[in-house]
Amino acid sequence: MHLEQYLNALTTRLESAFGDHLSGVFLVGSASVGAYVQGRSDVDILVAVDHADRASLQRVVTTCSHEALPCPATKLELVVYELDVLASPAWPPRWSLNFDTGKSTHQIDFDPDTQPAHWFVLDLAFAHRHALALYGEAEIGDPGDEAVERAFDEMLEWFEANEPGALPVARDRAEHWRRKRTFKPKPGLPSP
Repeated sequence: MHLEQYLNALTTRLESAFGDHLSGVFLVGSASVGAYVQGRSDVDILVAVDHADRASLQRVVTTCSHEALPCPATKLELVVYELDVLASPAWPPRWSLNFDTGKSTHQIDFDPDTQPAHWFVLDLAFAHRHALALYGEAEIGDPGDEAVERAFDEMLEWFEANEPGALPVARDRAEHWRRKRTFKPKPGLPSP
């Protein structure tokens, strides 16, 4: 399945899961800035809803998992936010669902306290600048430069503790932000 077909099918399943509560579906990450590389990139999706109950979130997990809808990328990274949280992101961002699914991953989180906040702050800052609407609309607030600086600092600490081999690349991306206030693509991906 090509990426465009996948995104259409995914959006249809999100509409079915949330019904009238769905406000927006946004493509973020490399694909939103023309840097998607088949076989190397993830598909990053931000979902905006006016209300997220557990039954709706569970329907997303069931119908959008890699087993139910095979992702043509390395994995799907999907995060659901309620509208008020999305418009004014705080530290830590209070998402309703963090869902990764692909050939080699299947992670489901309903509690923002289970994951480091820095990933979501950086994702929201990127989405504020680059999100492409696939469905509907919603305001994606900017976490602000201070929060992004803190997130990059915490990201570097995380890489140092968990993936030290990737620390030089992470440090380069953080320094790029500090110098230019723009996001640098991951190595091997084209520049936007």
